Amino acid sequence: MVIITGFLDFPDLDPTEVRAALDEVTVLSRQDDGCIDYWWAEDARRPMRFRFFECWESQDHLDRHRDQPFEHEFLARWASRCSGADAYTYAVADRRRES
Repeated sequence: MVIITGFLDFPDLDPTEVRAALDEVTVLSRQDDGCIDYWWAEDARRPMRFRFFECWESQDHLDRHRDQPFEHEFLARWASRCSGADAYTYAVADRRRES
């Protein structure tokens, strides 16, 4: 299992437009084979900083997701317009449901 987490900052862009783009990429990403979890959330203390969390069954699933045309389009349009970004990838050996 592979987890990616991080953020993108969009302080100078239209919030409605950014949120719509994040919603669109979320809907499409969640349909990808091997997607366990995928979401974006605006940081409560940093307006227009959007944090993301992705969890994939394997590195192969993540690689196939990254090869999707919609992912390339999102990165070309939005990642290039952000003013700050950071991300980390984690390899996870196991998971269990908390009760």
